[in-house]
Amino acid sequence: MRKYRIIASEGQTELVREILRGLSAGDAIDDGVADYAIVESGYEAPGTGISIVFHKDGVQSLIRILNDLAGKNGKPDVLIGRKHETYEPVRPDQILFFRADGNTLFAQTEKQCFEMKHKLFEIENMFPGGCFIRVNKSYIVNILKVREIIPWFGGRLLLKISGNDEHIEVSRTYVRDFREYLGM
Repeated sequence: MRKYRIIASEGQTELVREILRGLSAGDAIDDGVADYAIVESGYEAPGTGISIVFHKDGVQSLIRILNDLAGKNGKPDVLIGRKHETYEPVRPDQILFFRADGNTLFAQTEKQCFEMKHKLFEIENMFPGGCFIRVNKSYIVNILKVREIIPWFGGRLLLKISGNDEHIEVSRTYVRDFREYLGM
């Protein structure tokens, strides 16, 4: 069992607590002696032991480091989304789809849309062979959230997403891979 000490602002402390809860049930958060100190940039790190210093914009990197420490080098249990001026943990199973709009990536859940720090290709690489699949140059969908697949003009497909009114087109470039993925 690893012990973590969090030295951060109140909002970042809650965020890091949520991340740690998602990583391992056996680990503990302790204000005293700990194996690792997780320190927000601008706060003083302890003089002894191992400290991981993070900036509030680098929370996704912190998650990767904590995943490595917990022995979870695979898919992340949580992503960090930005809503207005706050950051929130978002479980991948809550996400209906990812949408790129210019240089900005959004993750859509049933209730809200979060801005993500990643690029679309990074999300694609995070979840290879999982339930997320690229369907056109701007979208990756959670196949478990697809309500209906409709044959469309020119060999394309149209996806209706559960919990959302959005219709997403599987472009001709991605139709073959999409059909193979589903065994269609």
